[in-house]
Amino acid sequence: MLSYQHEYHAGNHADILKHSCLCMILESLCKKEKPFTIIDLHAGAGVFNLNDERALKTGEAKSGIEYLNSLSLSSCPEAIGAYLQKESAYLAQGLYAGTPELERLYGRKGDQIHLVEKHPQAIENLKNNMSLPLHVPEGLAKAALQPKIHNKDSYKAADSLTPPLIKRGLIIADPSYEDAEDYKKVTDALKTARKKWNTAIIALWYPLISRRKNETIQMLTELEDFGKLGTTPCDSFKIELIVRDPEEMKEEAGPHLYGSGMFIMNPPYQLKEKMEEASKWLEEILKN
Repeated sequence: MLSYQHEYHAGNHADILKHSCLCMILESLCKKEKPFTIIDLHAGAGVFNLNDERALKTGEAKSGIEYLNSLSLSSCPEAIGAYLQKESAYLAQGLYAGTPELERLYGRKGDQIHLVEKHPQAIENLKNNMSLPLHVPEGLAKAALQPKIHNKDSYKAADSLTPPLIKRGLIIADPSYEDAEDYKKVTDALKTARKKWNTAIIALWYPLISRRKNETIQMLTELEDFGKLGTTPCDSFKIELIVRDPEEMKEEAGPHLYGSGMFIMNPPYQLKEKMEEASKWLEEILKN
């Protein structure tokens, strides 16, 4: 389905979890001089205008990243600090850096970024945004790494783009999950990708919606079990951020998103501990 528009949701609680986790993974990859590859299977537009009428209509950024950024934080978890540091120059201009832009901010000479997007308007916006200079704090200017943009089906790309020439890196997936089949499709795609690139970190975002509980459990269980197979089994973990009581949302209109999660296969050292700290802290800050 191609109806989903992230402009309505950019900078919400789900983005905060996803992007703080992404920052921690990229920080880990950047600790070594060896180059890495990123394959972003659901890239979207890359950068979002928080003053867009769609963002203003839902108010999700206002109660998400804008609220978080407005706090006078004397201390916060490492993952949140790294994330806010990357977003600061964008927020100052009423913008929000999505996954591709964060990947560009961390990318170095020699690294490779593959961005996959199928939505006609989103890919046009992505191409435009990826051609613009990075927004970074004054004095920290850096040349932007030019990603390779692929106009193709995300699930097929998980097969065709793996294994990459540089076999150190990350696959990140965050489908819209508008169609119940997405749960099965992304499971099969990531299993295929891991078969071909078993050293990759795999990061999967998923929504917490009561009516999709069974699909979510099946997806996570299948991926966790798959990671234990073969000659190179890997660890995995999930981290969830719950900001609403699902029981209190039953009478409300809408998708009933009460939180979201990240499932990580082959995680970097201490990522689990850092994200558990961040999730617990965020729940206290953002929970309604």
